[in-house]
Amino acid sequence: MTRLVLVLVVMVAIVVVAAEVVVPPRLEEEIEQRVSTKVPEAGSVQAELDGFPVVAQGLATGEVRRLVVTLEEVARPELTIDRVLVEVTGIEVARRALFDGEIDLERVDRGELTAVITEADLEDASPVGGIDLTLTPGRAEATLAGQTAGSDVEVANGEVRFELGPLPDLSVALPGADFFPCPLEGEVVQGAVRLGCTLDRVPDYLLRRIEGA
Repeated sequence: MTRLVLVLVVMVAIVVVAAEVVVPPRLEEEIEQRVSTKVPEAGSVQAELDGFPVVAQGLATGEVRRLVVTLEEVARPELTIDRVLVEVTGIEVARRALFDGEIDLERVDRGELTAVITEADLEDASPVGGIDLTLTPGRAEATLAGQTAGSDVEVANGEVRFELGPLPDLSVALPGADFFPCPLEGEVVQGAVRLGCTLDRVPDYLLRRIEGA
């Protein structure tokens, strides 16, 4: 009997280890394919599940600890976004879906979204032709027709806005709530504007079924 119990324990351990090797990459690939289908304008999509053991924890608690999805070079009609990173933690999942290589979101404890838009992409999207932006941490400068003016950056009403004093103010429209489903704040970093917000719901393009967040 003891030997039988030992064999069963070993077999279960082998199955669990195999599941941890095989299932998380399948889940990540399924998420990447789903997001790529819903956001075809993204140059690439990468999903990463964290919190080993993913499968054992999901089956035992109905929760996956952390998921990060990164979209690169998202060519939206409004402008190109260099990178979008969505991180959700404390994900409540349907246990059965784990066996099918899927994650059906039922609840998350917390979500964060970060996006980076380069100065070159802001210039391309600018309604003011011929403007040259230089972005350094905490400061923006714009040059137009030989004149240079400094500015802070403001993110409000779905726009990134630069108030440029003697130069025409510059406003660049951002994607709407379908893509950024939370009030964004922005800061100027080296060569880019970084946007961020805390998610009160997960973007529809991220996971298949959203019952609450």
